[in-house]
Amino acid sequence: MERGLLFARILGVTLVCVSLLSEVVSEERTVRYKIYEEVRPPTVIGTLASNVTWTPDKTRRTFPGIRFKLMSPSTGSFIRFRESDGRLTVEERVDRERVCKGNPRCVITFDVAFVSAEQFELFHVEVEVLDVNDNSPEFPRVECTVEISESAALGTRIALDAAEDADVGSNSIQTYHLSENTHFSIDVVTRVDGVKYAELVLVKELDRESRTFFALKLVAADGGHPAKSGATNVTVKVKDANDNSPLFDHSHYSVDVPEDTPVDSLLLDLNAVDPDEGLNGQVVYEFGKQVTKKIRQLFKLDYKTGHLTLQSPVDYEDETTYEIDVQATDLGHNPMPSVCKIIINIRDVNDNPPEIILTSITSVTDGVAHVSEATGPDILVALIGIKDKDTGANGQVSCTLNGGHGNFRLKRAYEGSYTIVTMAPLDREKIPEYNLTVVAEDFGVPPLRMVTHYIIWLTDVNDNAPTFSAKIYEGFIEENQLPGTYITTILASDQDSGLNGEITYELFDSDTNSVSRFAIMNQAGNVYALQSFNYEVTKRLDLRVQASDRGWPQLHSNAVLIINIVDQNDNTPSITQPPLVNGSAEIQLPRDAPPGYIVTRIAAKDSDAGLNAELTYKLYDGGDFGFAIDPNTGEIYINRKIAYDEYDLWKVLVTVNDNGHPSLTSTATIHFTLTESTPSNGNFYDEREDSEPKQWMLILILALTSSSLLFLAILSFILCKSRKNGQKRQGYSTLPGYGKDNARPITVWKGNSMMTIAVRDPQISGKDSGKGDSDVNDSDSDISEGLKKDYTSYKGLWACTSECRILGHSDRCWSPSVSVNSRHLSTFSRTRPCSQATLQRSSYDTQTNRSVALHSLTEDQQSQYDYIHVCSPQSQRRQDSENTDVQVFTHSTKPIATESSGRFTEA
Repeated sequence: MERGLLFARILGVTLVCVSLLSEVVSEERTVRYKIYEEVRPPTVIGTLASNVTWTPDKTRRTFPGIRFKLMSPSTGSFIRFRESDGRLTVEERVDRERVCKGNPRCVITFDVAFVSAEQFELFHVEVEVLDVNDNSPEFPRVECTVEISESAALGTRIALDAAEDADVGSNSIQTYHLSENTHFSIDVVTRVDGVKYAELVLVKELDRESRTFFALKLVAADGGHPAKSGATNVTVKVKDANDNSPLFDHSHYSVDVPEDTPVDSLLLDLNAVDPDEGLNGQVVYEFGKQVTKKIRQLFKLDYKTGHLTLQSPVDYEDETTYEIDVQATDLGHNPMPSVCKIIINIRDVNDNPPEIILTSITSVTDGVAHVSEATGPDILVALIGIKDKDTGANGQVSCTLNGGHGNFRLKRAYEGSYTIVTMAPLDREKIPEYNLTVVAEDFGVPPLRMVTHYIIWLTDVNDNAPTFSAKIYEGFIEENQLPGTYITTILASDQDSGLNGEITYELFDSDTNSVSRFAIMNQAGNVYALQSFNYEVTKRLDLRVQASDRGWPQLHSNAVLIINIVDQNDNTPSITQPPLVNGSAEIQLPRDAPPGYIVTRIAAKDSDAGLNAELTYKLYDGGDFGFAIDPNTGEIYINRKIAYDEYDLWKVLVTVNDNGHPSLTSTATIHFTLTESTPSNGNFYDEREDSEPKQWMLILILALTSSSLLFLAILSFILCKSRKNGQKRQGYSTLPGYGKDNARPITVWKGNSMMTIAVRDPQISGKDSGKGDSDVNDSDSDISEGLKKDYTSYKGLWACTSECRILGHSDRCWSPSVSVNSRHLSTFSRTRPCSQATLQRSSYDTQTNRSVALHSLTEDQQSQYDYIHVCSPQSQRRQDSENTDVQVFTHSTKPIATESSGRFTEA
């Protein structure tokens, strides 16, 4: 890269934020112009086109419109910029003193980007406005008066008013002249701010008795050509001698004041001493007469104490140094003032954040920059100017860019100036908007920062062709439909926006590649027929669908549309065999043809397809003569013996139907005439072909039935085995007291009252024989050994009443299976069998007593007992009670057991 020249390719315009200070510095190409103030418009300052070092290829297409882009917000109101060639002209009168005030060098700076089709060149333009001597020196007062004691020593100095000249350099004040006299001369002194002023110097002793005043003229002259001057009259009054004058501790003071010093802060405590007594010894303080009005507004001097305080805020950026003369005088007659000089140095603090000036190279609408997505890498997007009014580290600024998603970066152009360029190709369809953040931060303590947001919207270019969701589409339309019938819808999509994303459709015939004669397509993607179709003529159409956008250049994409013509049942069957004459045919029938003999075969065809072409043959009339027809093959055969002696001619009506909807039918009349010929041996109707599918179906059904029976047998075996294993595992667990945990006391109904018994003795077996409900076969009642077990000791255990035992009931009582740890009480009771009369006599009393007892037990002893044991009736007496209504009283939260046919079932 050539020194002072910054190149980058540019196509569209795009911006994003990604910046680092470590970017390689590329110095700009600086173009400097000089003009004198007061020139008349329209004076041409210069043309930037003459400074362009890159010459575009004339054979390449260049973008129309601007070639030079002004990147700075303002060039001053007096300069006009022309974008076509970068010409700069003076628009109005230039007043240097108004534009740059008292700055020694008046330079207007701005940046201009030269934009071509492929590159850009950045110019840093400096227009220096040269001063002309159009201002004369002026004194603040036309006349001024100073006083001096007649006893003043030779060399005594009195500061005079300083003249002002708005011009700079050699055109400003260069010297002072004093009118001729014998006692005074002048000495030109330059203040710390560069202003020159004159001091009156006593060169000869004074004598008030001989002369009381001097009238002098002070002239200030600049160095212009021609020189200009200004004058003021100075009157010097001679006062009587005063013994002593106040004396300051120091003749010069220097004070450093930070610019953020609060108002009313004490800057300096002046002290002057006068050894005289009385009023001659009282000292007062005031500013010297040459102190300017601006200094008097910023600083305040206490008349009596000499305290110098800050009266208004000071700004380092406005003025860095102030020079103040303070004089101290006593209150005596003819006082002689003493003067000291105070230099106030304003110290810079970091009180100004950086200023960001961002100029987009593209158009900006409502604060949003529009950049083309066609912009390639290293393309200029915007120019950033950074300014900080502070100095030193407080004025050094770092700049960073964020939010570019890797597509933009910040590039340093020159001191205090950066450019935003692209890093990669942009794609609006992926990221349509970028919100760039430019952060400028100085190195002060604490650091100050400025944040500016730069929003970029990518403008669309036609870089995406329409796309179909599939390469091949199919549509269906029935034949014989009217023109304009809807067929199908095909839609393409385009990721572009605006006209670039609007799609138009066209249909072309694949064979001729011309606009389709058969169908048309609207902009909604709907396809309509242009004509009526005949399936028997055209079964399928192959068309090409072309989708085009409305962008420039226009992009296209294609897909194949297959239109299938759907058959309708619009053709009746046509009988081809036997040949018909006026809808009938004559067929010879051999005499004595046996049953099964095929007399003839009806053949027909149908131009339709599918079900519409599937034909069925029927005998509409004549079947009672002994003829039959195969519905599929159309073979007419003899299905039973025919009495040939009765008729010589048989007439049969045959119908041929298709399976369309509605079905279409053709008919034929067949005349059978007897002949003496012998029937052909191989021309017999065979039904085995029809029965063969039935045999296969029967085999399939038998196989499925066998498989199902085998599966059920296996399943039954598994269930039976599981049930036996479950019974073995249960063992004695259904009875209380045979588990791991001890059962609670048992409450039963005995006689006419409730009683509580102890838990069961584990020596007694609780296993049932499994042979039925009769307790005779229970293991505990087995008397096969000839010894009946004595259970009198267990009478209390099982709570069987004496009445129960007399009736021959088993010595064991049935108890329901209840969990020992159950939180509720299950109570079961059953009346013993008795006669109908007894039941009628005591039914009410018994029911009432037991119901009350059980209810009381549930409420009072629910937390203490788990079981109620009920005695079962003797098995041999069950037949007597089968027809007896059994009343069951219960208060239970489990299912209730009732008796039915001698067995207990759940109610």
